[in-house]
Amino acid sequence: MKIGKKITAIAFAGLMHSIYVQAMLSPGFSFSYGYGKPDHLIAYRLSWQIPWFEHAVHYGNLLSYWNFSFNYCTVSPPARQQVKQFGIIAAAPIFYWQARAIQSMQPHLAFSIGPALLSRSRLGHRNLGGRFAFQDLIGVGCLFSKRISLDYYYIHYSNAHLFPPNQGIDVKQLVSFGYYF
Repeated sequence: MKIGKKITAIAFAGLMHSIYVQAMLSPGFSFSYGYGKPDHLIAYRLSWQIPWFEHAVHYGNLLSYWNFSFNYCTVSPPARQQVKQFGIIAAAPIFYWQARAIQSMQPHLAFSIGPALLSRSRLGHRNLGGRFAFQDLIGVGCLFSKRISLDYYYIHYSNAHLFPPNQGIDVKQLVSFGYYF
């Protein structure tokens, strides 16, 4: 078989697998609110999740969703010249380990790393080095009746020292409410 036909066959198999997984999993959205550093940061986050992967394991499921989010952050800086608000657009896969259902609840752990674009390179007294960053997310949560999720996330934005200085942003207490169709 020629290389072009092999690539076409692999791409077709991947597309069919994606359609099969999307038939089992549901897309969803979430709204989050939290706070963190610097300077009394308050964050609002709206995200859309599209199913990508599911695999059953011994004690539950491994799941992945493509997550597209818009974040709006405000701070209370001490000086008037400092940037007080900005937005972040991020796109990244979120990986879940979901335990088996207990009654109608399924606890899960979440992890994600992906690119983010910041509307500004400064927030409060922090110099983020540039408008490109990585979004690192870790969290715990629970899915209720396969439709409603309640999650607690820690999110960190920084540029991995690609553009010094790299002071970063931490959203330490982000509570998220989600709904899956």
